[in-house]
Amino acid sequence: MKKLIFSLAALLSATAMIAQSNNSNVTQTGDDNIANISQVGATNSSLTTQEGKANNAEAIQGTDAFNSTNGIVEQTQTGDKNSAFAHHEEADNQVYQVQVGNGNSARATQNLAFEGGGNVANQLQEGDRNEATISQEGLTNTAIQVQFGDGNSGSSSQEGIDNFSELNQEGNFNTASITQVGQNNLSSQSQIGDANMATAGQWGNNNSVSQDQEGGGNTANSVQGSTLFDSRGGRVEQVQAGDENNAFANHEEDNNTILQSQTGDSNDASAEQNLGSFGGDNLATQVQEGNSNAATASQNGSTNISDQSQSGDENVAATTQSGTNNTAIQSQTGVGNNATAVQGGAFFTSRGGLVDQFQSGNGNEAFARHEEDNNVVVQTQLGDRNNASATQNLINFGGENTTRQLQLGNGNVAEASQEGSSDLNLAGENNLVSQIQFGDENRVTSTQNGASNTSDILQFGNMNVATDTQVGTGNNTFVTQIGDMNTSVILQTGVNNSATVTQNGSN
Repeated sequence: MKKLIFSLAALLSATAMIAQSNNSNVTQTGDDNIANISQVGATNSSLTTQEGKANNAEAIQGTDAFNSTNGIVEQTQTGDKNSAFAHHEEADNQVYQVQVGNGNSARATQNLAFEGGGNVANQLQEGDRNEATISQEGLTNTAIQVQFGDGNSGSSSQEGIDNFSELNQEGNFNTASITQVGQNNLSSQSQIGDANMATAGQWGNNNSVSQDQEGGGNTANSVQGSTLFDSRGGRVEQVQAGDENNAFANHEEDNNTILQSQTGDSNDASAEQNLGSFGGDNLATQVQEGNSNAATASQNGSTNISDQSQSGDENVAATTQSGTNNTAIQSQTGVGNNATAVQGGAFFTSRGGLVDQFQSGNGNEAFARHEEDNNVVVQTQLGDRNNASATQNLINFGGENTTRQLQLGNGNVAEASQEGSSDLNLAGENNLVSQIQFGDENRVTSTQNGASNTSDILQFGNMNVATDTQVGTGNNTFVTQIGDMNTSVILQTGVNNSATVTQNGSN
């Protein structure tokens, strides 16, 4: 007994009847060709053309238990030892199979387990030893598979209503598979080159995935939804141009988007959103140009945005966001850059936080992490051997902290750490750290613990050192150094303290 997965299927379910108005046309040219045609139902049409040797074509429309009505099967084989199999039941299903070459295998099945109809399977193979498989259950699904080359493998499985899958393979030994369960899902897979692998799975409604591979040895994997949690309105785009690139995308829930573009060789991009939690409207964009770049983004919650762009060699960018309304943007240009942004944690979420990190040059490192409310970290580095690190509310609750660090030159180091008050009765701090460095071998360190603290440090010149530590409430520190070899160290402990230091000169 077949399962009913939608109410409209009853309109297209076939009624048992004596076969009538069925048409079968078989043309064979060559030796040892086999054609097996079976039609049970009404107004079915079958066309089989074989040219070559030892080809095998089998078309089954309907069975004694479940008829096929208005079905169409067209099979064309040109070459040797090709195999084509088509089997469907119910109403208005269509299968088109064209094979040109030797040793190709095409298989299409429709509505063997569920009621429905109006499905279309189209398979074109030109080359040798290609394999194509289509399985469709439901109503008005469409699957298209085109293979040019040798040793390619394509698989499409669709269950539901109005799903569409398209596969194009040009080259040798490419592998692609798509699984779609739900309604109005769309998938497009294109492989140009050799030994590429693309895998996509979609569970839910109105999801779309596009995988475009050009080169050799590339791997793309996209998962939207699961058997436990659907993905609704999700979008995944993966573009790979080069060799041995790896892209992975996985999200659940509503209206999530992951965009991954890789140009070069040996790039690695991974993005995960809303796994094991409710939410949606997340966006992850990863663009890599160069070699051996790695980008990883993990978002959990709602309306998170992660944008990572890398141009150069050996860049690493990682983003982890937990909570709502978080934004992390990392852009790296150069060689050996490393940027890491973490918002929220396992027990403390981040709300309304922003991390923006830009690096241009060589050997740059940027690290930013904050928790809880309304935190902002912006770090910009231009030059060589720069290091910027910012930590906000790592242990304590609350905070409207802001950290801005700008470095231009060589050998600069800037660190800013802001935490909650040591007095647990105080919740919510308005700390601000702004550090700007122009020159060489500058070093700035600022640590604030309490409420309403402000530290503003500007250094212009060479070999400047500024260290600021504030513990308490209402503290203010302003340090400005212009020149060479200046040193300023300020330590404030208490309430309502203020210190202003200005140095201009050298030595």
